[in-house]
Order: sequence, then C-alpha cells, then structure tokens
Amino acid sequence: MTPIGEAQLQAYTDDRLADERHHAVEAWLAAHPDDAARITAYRNLAEQWRAAYAAVLDEPVPQELLPRRKRRWRLPAAMAAGLVVVASGAWQLFEQAPHYLPGNGATEMVRRAALAHAVYAPEVNHPVEAASGKDELLQWLSERLQMKVQAPSLEAAGLAFIGGRLLPGERAPAALLMYEGRNGQRVTLYWGPEFRRQRETGLVHARADNGTRLYYWLDDECAYAVASAELGDKELLRIAKMAHAQLEK
Repeated sequence: MTPIGEAQLQAYTDDRLADERHHAVEAWLAAHPDDAARITAYRNLAEQWRAAYAAVLDEPVPQELLPRRKRRWRLPAAMAAGLVVVASGAWQLFEQAPHYLPGNGATEMVRRAALAHAVYAPEVNHPVEAASGKDELLQWLSERLQMKVQAPSLEAAGLAFIGGRLLPGERAPAALLMYEGRNGQRVTLYWGPEFRRQRETGLVHARADNGTRLYYWLDDECAYAVASAELGDKELLRIAKMAHAQLEK
C-alpha cells in the first residue's frame, strides 16, 4: 500500500480529493486506525466551529461601518470553507495540551482566544471590520457585549489598530480586536465577558502548541487575552502590560 501523506489526509478531510484518491485514502485509514481517529477528530472540530459561527457568518455589519460601494458584507465562501482547514490545525494546537481542556473558565477562554487568533490573524482580505469607523465599530461591539469595549493604544509598541469583529460565545458574545505592526505582524485582543470573575487575576502567560503566545487576565467585567504567533514572550508581555494598564485604570 502506497503511504498517504499529511497533505492528502487534509485534502480528504476537506472533501477535496478525486474519487480515485478518495478511495485510496479510505483504504489507508481502514488499515491505520490512529490516522482514522485523527481525521474523525478534525471533522468533529470543524463541525463545532461551523455550528459556533453559524449565527454570525451571515450577520450584516451596521451600514455605517461599510464602504459606500459595498453596503452589505458577508463572509466569503472560501473563508467559510476554510474554517475546516483552520479547525484541523487548531485541533493540532490543543490535542496534546490537557491544560487547555474545557471546563475551567480561564483555560477555556484562552483556548477560544488562541483559536480566534489562528482563524483571523493570517487572513489577508477581510480579517476584521475596518477601523475607518473606529468609534462606531467599538460602540457596536459594546452594545453586543453589553459592556464598554475599548481599543487600547499600542502605538508605543509600533502597533496600529486595524479593526475588530464580533465572535460567538457559549453564553454571551465575544469580540476580537486586531493590531498590526510595520512589518505586518499581528496582535489580537480577545474580549470574553462570559468568563469574568469577581477578583482580578493579573497577567498570566499561556502558550498554544503551535507557538501562539498569550497573556491574559480576568476581572469582574470581562476576560481578556493578548495573542501573537510572531512576537516573543518579552515583547508580548510589554504589549499586554500596556493593554492591561489602560483597561484596568
């Protein structure tokens, strides 16, 4: 039996193989239960992502946030389909990280923040709603999260605010703000009000298996996570301290 590589397994997961190769991969999986279990896990996670984001995939953005030439934006079909691929990668981030298992509020929030960063930070065409209407965007997010959403200034770290987007949550909506550096590196700030706790935690470090670094904290209004796949711990901590100081003042 000819060995099946990871690229073909991923293509099989996404239903992108021709019939001949599809049957060949099925035969391989029948003889390799570990790979079969992994592909099943990828598909299950992809379904979870589709279900989680179904409520916002077709949600219209407020008219004042859109360019005049395009009065209604919907998530491109390619990106929607691409959630399967991203979800597969996201499973690899966490399948060997028991400290990120759901159940604990902080670790579940970190898991969601890292997944959101993995989905949107690499996106080129439409990672977030444009920051040209920054005040309107933040007001809209504030209304949806039922709390004041702010975009802390990270210009001292060479990062410009480029926009934000609404995300689903299990019990309440969440938000993702995005910043970009001069060299194209991106940092996200996740807002998860459903994970708030009575006492403020201070900054805590976490790291996903793909190398995405996060600093997060929780207070009595919200949980926050600053994430980057490109910056080192020292630089990300400096950025997280800036955000923390402005949001907790």
